[in-house]
Amino acid sequence: MDIQSFIQSGLLETYVIGQCSEEERDLVERMAAQHPEVRTELSAIEQALESYASGNAVAPPAWMKGRILDAIDQEAATKAPPARGNGTGGLRILQILAVTLAVAGSVLAYQLYRQQSEKAALETRSSELQAQIDDCTRRTQQLDKLQQAVVLLRDRDTRAVPLDNGKGTAYAYYNPVRREVALDLGGLPAPAPGKHFQFWAIVDGKPVSMGMVDLQSAGGWQSLPYFDNSAALAISQETSPTGNPTPTEVIMVGNVPAS
Repeated sequence: MDIQSFIQSGLLETYVIGQCSEEERDLVERMAAQHPEVRTELSAIEQALESYASGNAVAPPAWMKGRILDAIDQEAATKAPPARGNGTGGLRILQILAVTLAVAGSVLAYQLYRQQSEKAALETRSSELQAQIDDCTRRTQQLDKLQQAVVLLRDRDTRAVPLDNGKGTAYAYYNPVRREVALDLGGLPAPAPGKHFQFWAIVDGKPVSMGMVDLQSAGGWQSLPYFDNSAALAISQETSPTGNPTPTEVIMVGNVPAS
């Protein structure tokens, strides 16, 4: 028999409150004798019940005992000889009822506590696994970008385009055979506060937008649209995060080398 399934069956709780059959009691005691984890679980259930009972014990109102005893006496008068006892039997019934209710409540509380604990553990593990998946996805994207960069850089038809701003140089790579353009983000300066970079191709003397520069692109490498007959590549600084139809402030520019 699977030990965890046996522990989670609810039979141990039934055993502790004395509500199981003789066969079930023999099974629990036999399993407890053979498996330390069953004994440990039994001990945990008993401690939980004791803690719950002591922490949640509430004394009944003073009038309740009298009403219950009166009701018991009236019931006994209709079914028993006229002689009236001292009420100890009714009190015993009341005690048994109170203990039974307390134990039943304790069992329910313990089961609820265990379910909540297991749920919290599963949610924590799920969050950890999701974080690992997200990290793997990010690393895979970076690896794909780097592999694309290696292939492009090793191609003999790829032309390096230095983009200069007078203070530093970044590089774009233009390949007319593969019809690919890529930008190495590592050499770019930070944009001014509230500004965004837009990339351009100069085609037939006119600027054509190639989209916004994504400084957070995976692997520090961004692929861009290709335009035939690009004589130069440029980067402008724009206020709008979606760019403009024409460049506002060109900060870097570089000529595409002839083949």
